[in-house]
Amino acid sequence: MTNQDFIIVDVETTGFRPEEGHCVIEIAAELLRDGRVAQTFHSLVLSEQPLSEEAISIHGITEDLLQKEGRPANEVFPDFVKFAAQIPLIGHNVAFDLGFINTHLKRLNLQVMNNLIIDTVELARRHLILPSYSLEKVAAYLKVPQPSAHRAGVDVAVTRQVFLKLNERANGNISPTTAPKSVIDIPAPRSTLRNFNTNNDHPRLF
Repeated sequence: MTNQDFIIVDVETTGFRPEEGHCVIEIAAELLRDGRVAQTFHSLVLSEQPLSEEAISIHGITEDLLQKEGRPANEVFPDFVKFAAQIPLIGHNVAFDLGFINTHLKRLNLQVMNNLIIDTVELARRHLILPSYSLEKVAAYLKVPQPSAHRAGVDVAVTRQVFLKLNERANGNISPTTAPKSVIDIPAPRSTLRNFNTNNDHPRLF
C-alpha cells in the first residue's frame, strides 16, 4: 500500500462551516512516496473573515501573523491543486479538509478537487477500539509523538505517522475511496460569518 503516492493534508480554519463563510487560514500537505516524505506544501492564507478569539485559542494563528506571512486565496489554492494533482488525499476527517478546499475553489470559479480519499478516522474506527477517535487520542494510543502546537504542518506529520501505523495493522490492505458527494458538489457559499462554535465531537480538534 505504501508503494504509491499519497498527499497528507490538513487545514486550519476560522470555524467549522464553510457554507456559512468560515474559511481556511492555513493549509499544509506532504507528498508521501514509498512511505517517505518526498515533498511538502505549506501556506498561511489571508483571512476573508475576522478571526474570533476562540479560533485563535485553538490554532494560535493571529491577524498579525496572517498579515505578515499570509498569501491571497487566489494564489494558495491553485498552487495546492497543482501540488496534489490527482493523487489520493489522506487526512483525519479528510472530508472536512476537502470540503473547505473545494469551497475556496468554488469561490474562485475553479474546478473542485475530486481526488480519491483515505480517512484516518475511519481507519482508526475499523482497527482500534477507543472512547474517542480524535487525532490526539488515536496518536496517543499508537504512541505517535505529538508536539503541543495545533497547526496544520504539525497535524499533517502526526496524521502521516498515524496512517503508517494503521496501514501496518491493516497489513497494507487499505484502498482509497471516492470522496463524499457533499464535498464535491459544493453549493454557492454564503458570505455571512456566524460565531465560531466549538464542537466536542469534532474528530480532529478535540
